[in-house]
Amino acid sequence: MISFSDYVPGSATASYRQAVDKAAEIAEQQKRMVDPIHHEKIDRLLDTYTRRLAENMNQGYAITARVPSILIAGGSNFPVRQKEKQNRAADANMAEWRQIQGLLDKIRGTGRGGISADDPEAVQKLKSKLAGLEQEQERMKAVNAYYRKHKTLDGCPQLTPDEVERRRAAMARSWRADPKPYESYLLTNNNANIRQTKKRIEELSAKKETEFEGWSFEGGEVKMDLQANRLQVFFHEKPDRDTCSAMRHGGFRWAPSVGAWQRQLTNNAIWTATHMDCLRSLSGEQPTQEQAGPVREVPQGDGSGWGFYIIADLKTWADNAENRCPLEHFPSFEAAKARFAELRGKPYNSEAVVPGPDGQPPARLTLGLESADGMSAADILHVREGENYLVTDFTRSERLRDDPAVMDILAQVSREIGFDRVRVWEQAEGGRQTLSIVPFAEWDDPYFTANTPGRIAALYYELLHRCDPLPEDRELHKGQIAEIVQFIQQGGKYSISQLSLAVSTLQAGHPNDTVVQELASTLKTELSNYSAPEQDTVQHQKPRHKKSPER
Repeated sequence: MISFSDYVPGSATASYRQAVDKAAEIAEQQKRMVDPIHHEKIDRLLDTYTRRLAENMNQGYAITARVPSILIAGGSNFPVRQKEKQNRAADANMAEWRQIQGLLDKIRGTGRGGISADDPEAVQKLKSKLAGLEQEQERMKAVNAYYRKHKTLDGCPQLTPDEVERRRAAMARSWRADPKPYESYLLTNNNANIRQTKKRIEELSAKKETEFEGWSFEGGEVKMDLQANRLQVFFHEKPDRDTCSAMRHGGFRWAPSVGAWQRQLTNNAIWTATHMDCLRSLSGEQPTQEQAGPVREVPQGDGSGWGFYIIADLKTWADNAENRCPLEHFPSFEAAKARFAELRGKPYNSEAVVPGPDGQPPARLTLGLESADGMSAADILHVREGENYLVTDFTRSERLRDDPAVMDILAQVSREIGFDRVRVWEQAEGGRQTLSIVPFAEWDDPYFTANTPGRIAALYYELLHRCDPLPEDRELHKGQIAEIVQFIQQGGKYSISQLSLAVSTLQAGHPNDTVVQELASTLKTELSNYSAPEQDTVQHQKPRHKKSPER
């Protein structure tokens, strides 16, 4: 029906078997690379792939047989409508085929990614991972010790010949005057992974040993499904709009399969549920700490699920010192801010030191942000030679970058602690990343609200570009931002008033453009909140002309 050639008997089955054999080869290869505890999951994925692929191919052949090709049947009385339906069905079948091929990627990734707390074998897998990390730590130490003693890697019992060549190549590329097979930062990072893995094992083990109990509230009850690792909220009747909104803001999602609002069972989830007014216990008592486990507080005020940490001197971590400054955790910004202020005036934060490998003074006092579930963390402020540096590591994490609560926290830190400079990574020629140190006031901050000339300049440039589209030119963008920043800094309140007038003019000229209206309103708010020195307006006043005696 679709070809001038005859069908070769068995060719469809051969094609299917070839695909299955390839998938089985991928599965066997993955089994050899990962721990045996992942083998069952790999077999399960392979079985799903073979079954769904057979169904998809059979369905595809059935769709193909519905309507013949116009080249075979001819154009006379050709069923065009049926052919269109066939094409739509074929497209849907092809989309399903692509989805099935995605199972091969899941097979390749099994055992290589993170270990979810939902996994019933999570503790066992974490212990296996911990053993591997500790073994790798000892191996790297032994290799470094062998190199220190013999000044060569030849004959090192911990390395194969291929690994010896790779280590030599890495040392040859190093910029250090005295490179080592495994530099200190590799040992430090691996050690941090060991500590984090031990911490997760302790938390998951403690959760398994804890007897969780739910509670009843007016209109429903809260249950804890340990097998599914979910905290579930059951309402006797459909809740009103405000209650649904509160549940969503509390991190709960509606699960039709179980008829409940639920979220992953964590200490933070229990803490959130016990402090929601719509889930208040009928007895008036909240679950005790023994029932709920070691509940970890979240930042006060917004319940966003983000906490803070402080490292008194990060240089002790970079130097891999034995007595490193501990990681201090804080449940709220106010508590972290108080501790930061206590340490900020210490002499070591302002002393002049030798620049690090990047040519910058090393980071000392550090303020960081961490999620309540312990899965995400990033430094946000470093003190370097007496100046506060904004750390832009948060831009590389989708979870931090896309969370409005994180942006609000950064804005709060900017207002109440303040940043002097920002380390910005920019794209250079050849795809390289170059580091620039920019005064925070001049940075075109696209992430969080900060009443600085750089932020205002970026918004104003965006408004101009929207009203009068310009070609995308990075150098032109940087140059115009710099000019607007200079105009604001030199003109003070006079410049702010001129910009406000210009924004109002642009807004009035595009009454039907919603984006322009929103940008203009945001920029007006930024301009009204920006504080500029009043004395700068004097120099822009025109001098009065003296009248001549004749006049």
